[in-house]
Amino acid sequence: MKIVAAMQVVTLIGFNFSFPFLPLFIQELGVTDRSELALWTGIAIGGSGLAMAVASPVWGLLADRFGRKSMLARSQVFGLVVLAAQAFAGNVWHLLAVRIANGALTGSQTASTMLIAGIAPRERTGFSLGLLSTAAQAGNLIGPVLGGFAVLAFGLRGAFLVGGLLLGACALVTLMFVDEGERPRRVDLPTGVRGNVRDVFVPFAWRGLRGVLVAGPLTHLILAGGAAVMAIYIQDLARPPWLGLELAVGLAFAVSAVSAGAAMPFLGGRADRRDPRRQLMASLAVVALAQLPQVLLPDVLVFLAARFVNGIGIAGAISAVSVLTRMGAPTGAEGRAFGALASAQNLGWGIGPILGSAVAAVVGIPALYALSAALLLGLLAVVANAQAWFPARPLRGDLPAVRPAGADGAE
Repeated sequence: MKIVAAMQVVTLIGFNFSFPFLPLFIQELGVTDRSELALWTGIAIGGSGLAMAVASPVWGLLADRFGRKSMLARSQVFGLVVLAAQAFAGNVWHLLAVRIANGALTGSQTASTMLIAGIAPRERTGFSLGLLSTAAQAGNLIGPVLGGFAVLAFGLRGAFLVGGLLLGACALVTLMFVDEGERPRRVDLPTGVRGNVRDVFVPFAWRGLRGVLVAGPLTHLILAGGAAVMAIYIQDLARPPWLGLELAVGLAFAVSAVSAGAAMPFLGGRADRRDPRRQLMASLAVVALAQLPQVLLPDVLVFLAARFVNGIGIAGAISAVSVLTRMGAPTGAEGRAFGALASAQNLGWGIGPILGSAVAAVVGIPALYALSAALLLGLLAVVANAQAWFPARPLRGDLPAVRPAGADGAE
């Protein structure tokens, strides 16, 4: 698990040499009008999320069948390919095509989650996945800051190539040193095209996943709109002379990662011991309140402070959703459960930037943050009144029996 966590740090550093600076790259590709820039940013990020939403259940099924280590290495190798391709994009249409390929072929964070969820004891799910999320947040912290310096040193295209090389190195380490342990295997795999297609989507019908498949994507949808246009908004904020635009954008992503990474192990362990649904409710309230200073006080330092609080709320929500997902997954089906969750969340991540950028183009970015706070409070009310949608204990009767791989001499 330590190797997986370390590779998650480096992988997210590599991807964050690109993601926070997409609006600046789109400007470099010739889109300078502020409304058009917001729309193209949302489309580029949203297209990746929608592609990942479609692909994630398939990768989850393949992880349960053929191993989660191979899925993690696959995501890292394709990360190298798409970042290299992005560096050579000639216009926004090329960039959009690469971003769609990025969503369909990568998903390293989901792949790491599938791997850890399959080997961690159920009673330590929140803590184990909390540590993995801390590693991810460390990458989200370090990546934008280093990415800002890389952009200054090598330009945007050069920074993308450096990020791709980091992902290639992670793939080699994963293949050489990661051990996924003994993997449960289902004894009655479906046959035929119809059976396999049904097997991909069957987790969406599991009663124990109903709540997280509503709360997870809606949270992502609400927050993704604001994240997509963050670099554009920061351009309009008052900032001290020593804080350049590239560094301010990197810090906006980094401070949220700092607070989330610091809070994740504690909140993950708390979700193991307490009611994770109530933790999800409290976290949604924190994230909603953190949106308001971003609206009322147009100063970059206030914005960074609000992002710090925002990260704590996100950490609590991620921990709670992870524990609830593992609770609702039959033994041996963790890959498909987290694949379904990733699909639902990435659907929100795909639609959110498109809707958010459209709202920002019409009424402005401050109004978008105010709307996000209101929607988060509405989601909180839904979770509070939908206790039956969330599992109270692990559910194991939804699938045919599984047994350890190798029990009959087969791999």
